[in-house]
Amino acid sequence: MESTHAGGKYTTIKEGLAYILVPKNSQTSVDPKSKSSGDSQPQSVFYNPIQQFNRDLSVLAIRAYGEDLIGVKTAKAEKARARRRRKVNKAQLEAVSEVVDDEAMVGDEEQARPGVENNERKRTSEEAELSSSPGETQPSKRSKGIEHENNDDMMQTEAPLEARSGKATVETAPQAKSAPEIKFKVLDALSATGLRALRYSQELPFVTEVTANDLSAEATKSIQENVKYNKLEDKIKVVTGNALAHMYSLVNLHTARGPGENLNKYDVVDLDPYGTAAPFLDASIQAINDGGLLCVTCTDAAIFASVGYSEKSYAQYGGMPIKGLHSHEGGLRLILHSIATTAAKYGMSIEPLLSLSIDFYARVFVRVFRSPAEVKFLAGKTMLVYSCDSGCGAWQTQYVGRYNSKLAKDGTTIYSHGMAQGPTASTSCKHCGFKTHVSNLQSWFWLQETELRVLSDLRTNVWRTIA
Repeated sequence: MESTHAGGKYTTIKEGLAYILVPKNSQTSVDPKSKSSGDSQPQSVFYNPIQQFNRDLSVLAIRAYGEDLIGVKTAKAEKARARRRRKVNKAQLEAVSEVVDDEAMVGDEEQARPGVENNERKRTSEEAELSSSPGETQPSKRSKGIEHENNDDMMQTEAPLEARSGKATVETAPQAKSAPEIKFKVLDALSATGLRALRYSQELPFVTEVTANDLSAEATKSIQENVKYNKLEDKIKVVTGNALAHMYSLVNLHTARGPGENLNKYDVVDLDPYGTAAPFLDASIQAINDGGLLCVTCTDAAIFASVGYSEKSYAQYGGMPIKGLHSHEGGLRLILHSIATTAAKYGMSIEPLLSLSIDFYARVFVRVFRSPAEVKFLAGKTMLVYSCDSGCGAWQTQYVGRYNSKLAKDGTTIYSHGMAQGPTASTSCKHCGFKTHVSNLQSWFWLQETELRVLSDLRTNVWRTIA
């Protein structure tokens, strides 16, 4: 579809509920490096239609995650408001109690000296008679002061009576403030055309702010045009800069304010580079809130799901790939292993929610949360795999670390961690005698029953929507 925007002519591409503008006569081939032919000119920003399923899936997964997170944030906000109300009511009750105690003390003193009180009353009446001479029509300053004091005394004696009846707390209670807006921030770290940011803003009703970042000034200029065309200036913030620098700029905010939600960090960080996401994992851990969602795409299946470049696989993901029909599952576990070990350095643990191998790329969604205690189990969840990839295809596993559990006297479970014992397999397969090869992967059998239920609900919602 052709359209005119800001004096220029564009071809409009619609995906989901978002539109992006492509300059007239620009090439729309899949390969961004392919040379233009004829009258066509190369695109300044590349649109990749093959990744549409990736973006559709991301919208569904973030929606399922976000709805749950919004519920958690709302419950926390309600608890915080209830605590503030209790604190205000307690302060008011203490103030009323002090007033009542002061009055009781004054009454006891007056009863203790009745003669003094009668003399003061007599003196006051005499002064009033002397000041009221026949020629005066206005009360004297002295009588005005006495009248003012009497009025103040009446007001002070009436307030505690209401307080004793319980009315003061109700009448003086502050007006309930409107509930603050629940923030849900998303970072599209490598935005290109800004299509992901546009779709998240359009299709996720609870999103309050999306940051579209790209290193190329030409790309961010294109993003700004697309944002204006979609009328999303109030939701999308466009940033020109290095994604690593942007994410690392939030590195000290978590430690400065302690664990928990930080309004400057993001609830969702989306990494979708060309090739591996490994260089961006460390910075993304710094930019995400406790309990936030990290979405990672790696398009280098030739590295993580093939043994042809095992040295590069180890350099990028910290593990060796596996050979066989399950090589793509092994690749997913390598990516999860890389994320887990990166997060563990900062006392963060991960919970895989959805992991998919699609065509030439992998897409994983993991929840990142602060838990130094959970990090201790990482070695016990990392294993070596002795794979008979040239023979019968069998494999044996050996965990790098181990842990044992026992019940304490109070009924709690205590864990002890240690090193795993020697090799569990020989150099040859025990079934067919062929040589075995070593891979190291992550296992995630440790998920608790409640976590498995949450993951099942997430997968059910995503696949039901796709169907």
